[in-house]
Amino acid sequence: MMVQKSRSGEKENNQAVKTAAEESHAKPDRRSRTFDYGELRLLLLAIIAQQPSHGYELIHAVNERLGGTYKPSPGVLYPALTWLYDRGYTEIDLEKGGRKRYSITAEGTDFLSANKAAIDMLLARAVPRPQGKSPQAIVEAMDHLKRALSLRAKMEPVETEVLNRIGGIIDVAANQIEALLNAPMLQEGAASCVADILTPNGERFLRRLCSHFQHRTPVIMDENSGHFRMSMGEVRMEVLDGIFRVRLTALSPEKLIEMQHILVRHLEEAAVRETLEVHWLPA
Repeated sequence: MMVQKSRSGEKENNQAVKTAAEESHAKPDRRSRTFDYGELRLLLLAIIAQQPSHGYELIHAVNERLGGTYKPSPGVLYPALTWLYDRGYTEIDLEKGGRKRYSITAEGTDFLSANKAAIDMLLARAVPRPQGKSPQAIVEAMDHLKRALSLRAKMEPVETEVLNRIGGIIDVAANQIEALLNAPMLQEGAASCVADILTPNGERFLRRLCSHFQHRTPVIMDENSGHFRMSMGEVRMEVLDGIFRVRLTALSPEKLIEMQHILVRHLEEAAVRETLEVHWLPA
């Protein structure tokens, strides 16, 4: 067996370990992945740190870790592994037949240590969920929606404005469902809160905050919602009718208070001449 060393030594100078937020600039695909690229890389490196693995073993390890809810394709997995290798976080053992086994390097261990808070949040989210038949309540609700759309479509043509409103309602529901399913399952001691802020400028605040924090951490955003992670917890935002909802989840009550101060400060800067009343309630 031949060991192919990491290429980090080719760099003129060893750079200081960067956080996952600083390293990741990939654009996530909300429809096909449970995590964005930066999170997937962290998860893969955490798994490799526990046990050196081949690519196909990592595909199954991620799938098992997520309770069968997500199985990365080779087209997603191997670019992530290449990224880890190129930065010297892993090394490759070349085995017979050309199979590659990935193991963590000292730099990779340092990278995990530098991102411990983010990894704790990530692994807390990635608790396997029990599998089985779809809950009856969800099946009935989906059947109700399909019947409503099917019956109406068989009648006279529906106006474009009505169709657009229906699409908007379904999009909002899908975002809310996704937020519920992807909500972090945190360890004991975690804390969360929510604030419904009365404002007609929710979309502007959403764009402003996402634009600010995307320079520090990967941000997932659409027209009506956005979320990102800080070292101390997670921020989820949603634009409703006349309401800007902010939900915070932190690793501890102390971190939650710190996050509240940070979000309020940025909201006040974005508000300009508007006075916002922010009241945090337990989530």
